[in-house]
Amino acid sequence: MTPGRAAIACLLLSLPLAAVASGQAGPKAAQAGPDEAARAKLDATRGQAQAEDKNVKDLKKRVDALETNSQASRKALEERDQKIAELERQLEAARHP
Repeated sequence: MTPGRAAIACLLLSLPLAAVASGQAGPKAAQAGPDEAARAKLDATRGQAQAEDKNVKDLKKRVDALETNSQASRKALEERDQKIAELERQLEAARHP
């Protein structure tokens, strides 16, 4: 065998080993990609969940404030109605002594 053929034979014999080595590294590298993608997706989902939680808390505060204002308005309206009813009674009593 000539030295050129020997070099080619060694190269041909080493190709399957290189393919096996790259095949073993391939799944690990491919596996790292989906893991990183899944982690990024999970982080994004967590971020969205936190944003939604903040939004819900803000909305609850707004609802509480609106309920408080509504109760205050209802009480003021009831007091006004009572005052009007009292003035109507006084007016009616003044008309018919």
